[in-house]
Amino acid sequence: MAPEISLAPSVRARLAFSVTRGRTFLARQFTPHPFHITRPYHDPRDPEGMATLYLQSSSGGIYRGDNLGLSVSLAPEAQVHLTTQSSTIVHDTRGGETARQDVELRVGEGGWLEYCPDPTILMTGAAHVNRVSAELAAGATLILSDSQLCHDPLGMTRPFDRLDSELRIIGPQGPLLIDRFSLDGADWLRRTGGYECSGLTLVAGGGSSVGAAMLEALDALPGVYAGLSVLADRDIEIIRFLAADGVALSKALSLSWSAAREALTGRSPPRRPK
Repeated sequence: MAPEISLAPSVRARLAFSVTRGRTFLARQFTPHPFHITRPYHDPRDPEGMATLYLQSSSGGIYRGDNLGLSVSLAPEAQVHLTTQSSTIVHDTRGGETARQDVELRVGEGGWLEYCPDPTILMTGAAHVNRVSAELAAGATLILSDSQLCHDPLGMTRPFDRLDSELRIIGPQGPLLIDRFSLDGADWLRRTGGYECSGLTLVAGGGSSVGAAMLEALDALPGVYAGLSVLADRDIEIIRFLAADGVALSKALSLSWSAAREALTGRSPPRRPK
């Protein structure tokens, strides 16, 4: 049998943020199809000068053979909240090439990045490779979320095919965290104890009080099982959670981000409209 030939090109988008007079702005952008972005805006209830930008897709999701990359860089002292307009759907790859997504984040000295995309929806038959890396300069702060849920549009609990995930955090002196897992969709519910959704919120460069605040925020949330990992010597805290459904997952993501922001700044962030 002849090998399958992919007609899907490798596509890379790039966003670069800079600062003038204490106000962060989008200095450069390259967003080829299927990437699209909204106009950045500044909310007075955010830290002064912080820009908010929404990522969008013009294709309706990620498909077999797609190889999508996103590079985001922040100049020193830049502050950005980067999120998505909605969840990213990984469609059935039908036993062919996997759908791949690579995200590279670079935060300059004293910068602040919140990379908080909505959950990735793994449809029945989807095979997905997800890579996220963040390189932090001295004094940089990162709040990052990553989450998945499985969905069968026919309601027959047919699993996705496979998920390969890697998260890297790199500091000024080198790697701080490498977190990898690979999971067959048929094993998902057995591995999660029946939970359909999973996610995490990570804070790097925030100090030791952030994790406890995130855990407290999720402690009484129905349908969510959460645990906290503290890497004090690397200034990284991670709250991981399993959720019964997409509603509980979205609440866990929102509450953990909000708790982290409030612990770091003393102010609760405004809700992002979507």
